[in-house]
Amino acid sequence: MKMNNICFRIKTVLSIVIVLVTIINCGYSASVSKKYDDLFTINVTMNNYETKQEDEYAYVQHKLPDEELFIVGYSPLINMNSAHHMLSYACSEPGSDKPFWTGYGPCSGQQMIIHGWARNAPSFTLPEDVGIPVGRNTPYKYIVINIHYLLILKNDNSGNQLILTRKPRKYHAGVLLSGTGAIYLRPKTHTIRTPFSCEYNGPPISIFAARVHAHQWARVNSLYRVRNGEISQVVKGDPQWPQSFYPLPSTIEIQNKDYIVGQCVYDNNDDRIITAGSTHHDEMCNVYVMYSYDPKHDLSPPQMCWDNGISRMASLIPPDSEIPPLKPADISGTQNGHHAHAEHAMNSYTANLYKSVENWPDIKSLPAQLGQVGGIALNNANDELIVFHRGSRKWEFKYFNGFNFRNEDYGPIEEDVLIHIDTRTGQTKFRWGSKKFYMPHGLTIDHEGNFWLTDIAMHQVFMFKPNDLNHSALIVGEMFKPGSGPNQLCRPADIAVMKNGDFFVADGYCNSRIIKFNRKGEYIMEWGSPMSGKLDSDGFPLPNEWNIVHSIALNEDAQLLCGADRENFRIQCFNSNTGEFQRQIRVEITEKIGAIYAIEFAPNTNGTILFAVTGGAQTSNKKVYMIDAQKGEILTSFDSNPHLNAPHDITVSINAREIYVGELASSPNNALRKFELSKQKDLPTQAFIKRINLNDKNFRISLIIMAAFAIPVLASVIIGCIIRIRNKRKIHRLNTFPTDVKNRDTSNSSFLCCWTNRRKGFKKVPQDSDGENEPSDTYIADDPCNSSGDGTITTTKKTTSNKI
Repeated sequence: MKMNNICFRIKTVLSIVIVLVTIINCGYSASVSKKYDDLFTINVTMNNYETKQEDEYAYVQHKLPDEELFIVGYSPLINMNSAHHMLSYACSEPGSDKPFWTGYGPCSGQQMIIHGWARNAPSFTLPEDVGIPVGRNTPYKYIVINIHYLLILKNDNSGNQLILTRKPRKYHAGVLLSGTGAIYLRPKTHTIRTPFSCEYNGPPISIFAARVHAHQWARVNSLYRVRNGEISQVVKGDPQWPQSFYPLPSTIEIQNKDYIVGQCVYDNNDDRIITAGSTHHDEMCNVYVMYSYDPKHDLSPPQMCWDNGISRMASLIPPDSEIPPLKPADISGTQNGHHAHAEHAMNSYTANLYKSVENWPDIKSLPAQLGQVGGIALNNANDELIVFHRGSRKWEFKYFNGFNFRNEDYGPIEEDVLIHIDTRTGQTKFRWGSKKFYMPHGLTIDHEGNFWLTDIAMHQVFMFKPNDLNHSALIVGEMFKPGSGPNQLCRPADIAVMKNGDFFVADGYCNSRIIKFNRKGEYIMEWGSPMSGKLDSDGFPLPNEWNIVHSIALNEDAQLLCGADRENFRIQCFNSNTGEFQRQIRVEITEKIGAIYAIEFAPNTNGTILFAVTGGAQTSNKKVYMIDAQKGEILTSFDSNPHLNAPHDITVSINAREIYVGELASSPNNALRKFELSKQKDLPTQAFIKRINLNDKNFRISLIIMAAFAIPVLASVIIGCIIRIRNKRKIHRLNTFPTDVKNRDTSNSSFLCCWTNRRKGFKKVPQDSDGENEPSDTYIADDPCNSSGDGTITTTKKTTSNKI
């Protein structure tokens, strides 16, 4: 019976090891075969090519086999040390009958751009079930690669590797090129915009990736869709990044009669005029988008949107189009790789912590002119939410000449721009502020109930006392005069007020600084600087550098002032007394990160609970985050249903029972959102846990590690037991009593004798001696089977405890 148990146990252990090894093997093999079973590659490269001059444009052709093929990916075989950029074309006929040529263009007849590369951009793979059709039953029989060489060099073999499949794809893909050649950059001039626009005429397309291209003077290229007067961002990219197609956070649909509009923004610090041209001494303005479409449509999508054909559309481009996006941490790697990432989760109490309040506010009681919300704040004494909005006005280029507001053309906003809303009923209680403001932005209510307001057109901060809303009690800054002096402001974004009346101003759009004033409005100190272009060891800009200080929040008890570094996608926190940098907080560490628009400390909660809201067109991942600002830890985050669209400010009630979000909306229907605790308790102070989601690769690594530990342990067991068997045989030879025989099956015959009854040791042999030849207790304690078993059990318990 015992022998059967022993055999069963050893078989079980061996089976576990075999299963582990099998899973590891299968996991790897399955992922490879699933991904690559129907794919093959074609390399289209130069052959020891020698350039004759700088800025040479060279071409190489490859004839495709007479088959129905679909291009599904690219892997560039090129380096930026030798080439400025590379374009890949599908052609009906090549531009020359030679294998390599210069000067004739890529194609003769029909052509289509299928890929673009520059600055050591990574590989790119199209979405599943999407491919670019080439070969049989298409006009495109050739692939032509065009390389723009920088220098004179020899023996170059640069080119592109195309990943293809014979398996038909449900959706076809194409590339649309947009841009302009109307580039004229005056010397020593900054923020030069070159717009372009067109009307789209073609079947519906879904844009899933984009690539921007320009030369060294370009700061940012952007592209937008305009539909029914509403503008939506397609892409905003920095041409100084590696120039490849990068996936969009979500697909953008373009329909017939939509408008496509975009621009490139330049800074020319040179002493000469820069114009459009083909060399690296000139400039370009290109935005490529890769799209998918249903091939069942009769019409094919257009391939170009060039120059400013619908010039009136350029006025719709938002002001932040001139601000470059933050460089993703993994932009130099392939975007198709699998990366484990940490996600922040709450424990069982805090799951679904907040719920959206339906039918709030009362839309009927709101003014029809309620538009873009600049700021919101709670007046807890009166149970009111105060809304500072822009009425019928929107922040658009037409209102400004640089940083200067065109007051003579537009004047103040006619409507009441401040609304008092009952937090319980959602009904409007009171309005004021007509003909006082020009472009409302920030709003704060201090502990005395005073209203603090910023106007980015006036470049001023105002304080109104609650008993006199017609006359401001304090003004900081010069009306319509932007500046960077101690008593000047330039588009101030937000205010935070101390209990003694001193206050901080986020002078964030132009000056990249935080200024502290005393209660009389006299300058005390400031800190902050614009972007230097240098990165810290974490890949983010250096501390105390800002790309729009958009919102600030003060926790006076903790001596902590935090600022939303909007376009750097982070929060920076400082000592509120000294301005000394404390820490930075990043709400996401994935590609889903969004610009941080607003932050606010939760009043009357234990600790430093900070709430933040992300927005902007860079991401569809707009969320509210709860943060421990003292530790820099993300406690939780939540989305809403319906989703946040364009959040701009956030405010939090006492004990964080309620959260309010104001949006840059076009109507009262979607301007304000209210969330409340789903459980009617004040926000507790408790420990939060983090969860890590592992992908297949990490799971496979975990199995390998498990096997690495399991196999040596099993080997140690077997070796130890063999040694013991030998020792037992020696003991048996010394034993002269015939009663030993009946115990040999359980003591000596099994090579895994030590697997059973480990703590009891061997069953003692009944004999008449004094035990001279009996195994000692010391031998049992030193049994490798025993010690290893106990050690494994102890380690497992510790590991389990740590996970909990």
